[in-house]
Amino acid sequence: MGELKNLRTQQEQLLSRAKALSNKLYLAGLGAVTKAENTSNDLLDQYVASGSAALGEKAEGKPTAVLASRGALEAAKELIETAPQKRKALYEKLVAAGSEQRGEKAEDTNEFVLAGLGAVLTARSEGEKFFNELVTTGGKRA
Repeated sequence: MGELKNLRTQQEQLLSRAKALSNKLYLAGLGAVTKAENTSNDLLDQYVASGSAALGEKAEGKPTAVLASRGALEAAKELIETAPQKRKALYEKLVAAGSEQRGEKAEDTNEFVLAGLGAVLTARSEGEKFFNELVTTGGKRA
């Protein structure tokens, strides 16, 4: 009889964990929708302003879609110009994270291996932080 009771307890615990995870996933999805709504409106406004500034006087009377498209083009140009510096900074950040993880062994470790290790650690950490942020945002909306 004790085995059946243990099995039932395990099933209840599993069900409880599944419900909690399901609720977290629901809240994360709700948070993602909320963030997308907020971010898309802000981004549209930013692109319209940037497109208007780029076109100058020619912007008068242009549809919002045209202004936003021009703003997105300007943002893409800026991204292309700054990409090499951003790539280098990211690589250095990943190597530093990998070195920190390896500790004293970092001196004997290949730099690319350190960067890979740093990438895994950073992705895990940032992913968890982002997921928790989505759950919090979803909880506020619910």
